[in-house]
Amino acid sequence: MRILKTTEEFQKLRGERNALVLGNFDGVHRGHRQLISQCVTDSKQQGWQPCVLTFDPHPAAVVAGSKQVKLINTAEQRFEMIGALGIENIIVLPFDKELAATGPEEFVTAYLVGLFGAAAVYIGFNYSFGRYGAGTPELLTEYGAKYGFLVRVSQPVVVGDEIVSSTLVRTKYRSGAVAGAAGLLGYWPFLAGEVVGGDKRGRQLGFSTANLAVPEHLLLPAFGVYAAYAEIDGKTAAGLLPAVVNIGVKPTFDSVKMSVEVHILDFSEDLYGKNLKVHFREKLRNEKRFASAVELQKAIIADIERARIILST
Repeated sequence: MRILKTTEEFQKLRGERNALVLGNFDGVHRGHRQLISQCVTDSKQQGWQPCVLTFDPHPAAVVAGSKQVKLINTAEQRFEMIGALGIENIIVLPFDKELAATGPEEFVTAYLVGLFGAAAVYIGFNYSFGRYGAGTPELLTEYGAKYGFLVRVSQPVVVGDEIVSSTLVRTKYRSGAVAGAAGLLGYWPFLAGEVVGGDKRGRQLGFSTANLAVPEHLLLPAFGVYAAYAEIDGKTAAGLLPAVVNIGVKPTFDSVKMSVEVHILDFSEDLYGKNLKVHFREKLRNEKRFASAVELQKAIIADIERARIILST
C-alpha cells in the first residue's frame, strides 16, 4: 500500500485506471468497510487500481473554523485498517479554504478526472462534496455519466435499528458505551500511545499504573473506569493482557490534569517508553471523588475483581 500526499506523488497514478473511494473514514466503521470492500472486489474484476481519497485536515476543521476536531483514530491507524481491506493507494489531499470553495463540478473535473483519472468512484449514501456540500450522490452520478466514470453509491449499514455513521460512533464512544460503539465499528474501540512518567499515585495506592500519552486530537470515552485488554508493543491477540483503565482527573487528589492510566492485572514489568494499546470492553463506573485514599483503594480492588469476571467470559 502506498500513501500519496504530494502533487509529485499523485503523478504516480497517471495512466492507471483508478477506482476511488471518497471519504474521511473516521473510525473505519462497518459502513466504510462495506464501501471499501466493494471497491476492492470490483477492482479485481475490472482491472482497476483500488484507491481511497481522503483529506487532511478533517474538512470540519476548515469549514467550521474549528481549531481541532476530535477523531476516533489517528491517521496512521485509519490507514493501517484501510490497507488491510485491500486498498493499494491512499491519496491524502490537503484540505484548505481554496479546496473548500471549489464547486462540485470543478472538484470532479480538476481532481477526480483531471488529477486522479477516475474509472469509478465509490461514495456513501449521504456523501456530500464541493462548496457548501452542494454535491450529492445524485449529482455525482450525473457527472459520472458526463465525464465517463462509473459511480457506485453504498446503501446504509444498519446495526439493530441504527444507521452506522461516524457521528453515531463518536456519540456512543464519548458517552462510555464502548460495546455500542464496537457494534457499529466492527471492532472494540481502542487508545494507543507511549507510556510516560506520571505522578505515581497508583503506586502509592498499591496498584502500579502506566500513564498513557494519547494524542490531543483523539476522542476519549467518558471519564471513568473501564475493563480492557492491553497490548504491549504491537503484540498479537495472544499477547493481550487483562487491564483496568482509568480516564479522568483523579478528583480524590484535587487534580485537574486529565490522564489515561492503565493497570495491567498481575503484571509488574517496567513499561516506560513502550507503546501500549488498550482495547476497551466495558465501563465499570464513573469517576468519583472518594472521602479518603483508603476508600479509593477499596473501590480499585472492587474494580479489578469485576474486570476479572468481565474479561474471563
